[in-house]
Amino acid sequence: MATGLDETGTRPVRDVPTLVDGDPPRVDRRRQWSGTALLAAAGGLLGGLLFLVAYKGMPDDSYITLDYARNVVEHGHWGLTPFRDANSATSPLNVWLLAGGILVTGRPVVAAGLVLVLTTAAMAVWAGQLAGDLGLRRAVVGVLTVGLIVSSPIFASVVGMESFLVAALLVAVVRYATVRRVVATGIVTGLAVLTRPDLALPAVVLVGVLFVAAAPRQPRKAVLAVGVGALVTLPWHIWSWFVLGSFVPDSLIIKTSGAFPGGEVFGNGPLFMAERWPIPMLVVGLVVCVGVVAVVASAVRWIAGRGRLTDRVIVAAGLAGAVHYAAYAAMGVSSYIWYYCPSLALLTLAASLGAADLSLRRTGAVVAGLAVVAGVSVGHQTGLGTPWPNPAVFGNWATASDYIEAGTQLGRVLPPDQSVLAPGEIGTLAFACRCDIVDQFSDRARLMSVVDSRLAASGPVGGFLLRLNFLHAERTLVEPPDRILTYETGPGPGWPTYVLGRGAGHLVLEP
Repeated sequence: MATGLDETGTRPVRDVPTLVDGDPPRVDRRRQWSGTALLAAAGGLLGGLLFLVAYKGMPDDSYITLDYARNVVEHGHWGLTPFRDANSATSPLNVWLLAGGILVTGRPVVAAGLVLVLTTAAMAVWAGQLAGDLGLRRAVVGVLTVGLIVSSPIFASVVGMESFLVAALLVAVVRYATVRRVVATGIVTGLAVLTRPDLALPAVVLVGVLFVAAAPRQPRKAVLAVGVGALVTLPWHIWSWFVLGSFVPDSLIIKTSGAFPGGEVFGNGPLFMAERWPIPMLVVGLVVCVGVVAVVASAVRWIAGRGRLTDRVIVAAGLAGAVHYAAYAAMGVSSYIWYYCPSLALLTLAASLGAADLSLRRTGAVVAGLAVVAGVSVGHQTGLGTPWPNPAVFGNWATASDYIEAGTQLGRVLPPDQSVLAPGEIGTLAFACRCDIVDQFSDRARLMSVVDSRLAASGPVGGFLLRLNFLHAERTLVEPPDRILTYETGPGPGWPTYVLGRGAGHLVLEP
């Protein structure tokens, strides 16, 4: 029975050109390199334009990563503040890249823009190369993929975080796994896990589907690729386990604490977001729908025995995204915006590939439609201002500028030998005040009290994994802070805040 899993048979394979003579194909290297350079320039330009409108409204978690990067550069210290050790940076790779950017530019926020530009440039190149491997138009897939990512209200809301690296490296895994390049696939898989540990799940799915589907009886290359990925990522995680006290970043413990108010969790989060931000989520939903349709259509062709390489790639991307989404939904974690980025990136890639494939065989209407969706998204978001004070999809209590103003003033009034308890969001305040501001993200003793609470509520398997993760963690008593900074809604004394949709608030420094 035909399964579409192999490339041989009586039916010609449309993805592989047939040579009419024995001469090897001649490759115009100059033209190839110029095309790659143009794709990189286009991708970098799109990332740069996004940064120019978003840099003043980066979310609080972006500043957590910038805090780590600045401390690495200035103090050679892994922590959110220079005063205490911590391991709450979700993305070691993003911290390292930002630290490199700070060394080059001397300015942390500019470094975030530099990393974004380089990331979107690389994403465009990888997407274009994937298109070339599939016989699609390189420019269409490269520019469309990056354009849909940077214009997405979800991705635009997390500039400065690791989410663009997530998208770029997942595209890279697809690109190299498609042509079964073992070492390259393993390297980008390892880098993906260093970007976010949970990317191990979709990356392994991509490797398994794309390697094994091409050669079902020869899984050795897939195993080797995963092994290379482990060699890339394990040295850091082992060092982190013994030296920093946990194998995976502490943020994965802090940020998986359960539902938001009203029962909002990852699985039903998009429904709450659609009510909160209807136009941005409509834009996201349209791209997701195109991606899902592309995956279903490719799966039908594959099952019917008419599957091509393009179909396998689209199905692999859709399956990997679905597995990541299902895993987070099953864990019942909170619906943090950036948790949706891996699945969204993979479905966006599927949408771009499906639209580009359709433009070759039937019509370019889907490509044009996706371009219109991206344009509408850009128009809606830039309506907030350029640069915007906060993105269209935004969940923090205060804008970055409000937190920077409050943090600067806090650094002036707080004596150097005193600590202050954070109000619930810490990244931007710590960036601006350069003071000993504490919570579970910056203070390991407070983190371990959270771990103890989780242990008390965990079952046998969860408890074992938690104890194993923190096997080498040092335990110290929680020190009471000298001062407490609180956030209160509505106008009042202290440092004022205002977020569109949330309204006025204020930060109060208590004795």
